Amino acid sequence: METRELLTLKVGDVMSTELITVKQDTVLKDVNQIFENENIHHIPVVANDGHFMGIISKSDILLLLDWGTKLSLPASIRKNFFMLSSNLAKDVMQTNVIKVSPDDTIQRCVQIFRENYFRALPVVNDEGQLQGIITTYDLMILAYSHP
Repeated sequence: METRELLTLKVGDVMSTELITVKQDTVLKDVNQIFENENIHHIPVVANDGHFMGIISKSDILLLLDWGTKLSLPASIRKNFFMLSSNLAKDVMQTNVIKVSPDDTIQRCVQIFRENYFRALPVVNDEGQLQGIITTYDLMILAYSHP
């Protein structure tokens, strides 16, 4: 498949659909645990009815952690525990997020990724329901899985 053909594929054909999501009232220590246990870098935040509310990146959590975390300083461990135990997903999630629809093209995603500094796009239908996520990793796999 040529590059032009890849770019005209639909997001719905490439996006990841088996997602780990959290609710707005999920405690950040649980969000952090997901990042530690799973090989993911973005977690969509959804309402009880599946509407997309925002997204949390692993970087969002890392920015909250104390600088002494890498040194395992006792004061840092206490501060991190307090920070992650006393804040919710809604406190750190990004809400001003560019979204794509399952019918958008891969070319649109490539353009968005090239013009911005993030690496994941939530895929949302016209009703605001989260359908999946597409990442730069998904695009790399797509590009290198076709001869």
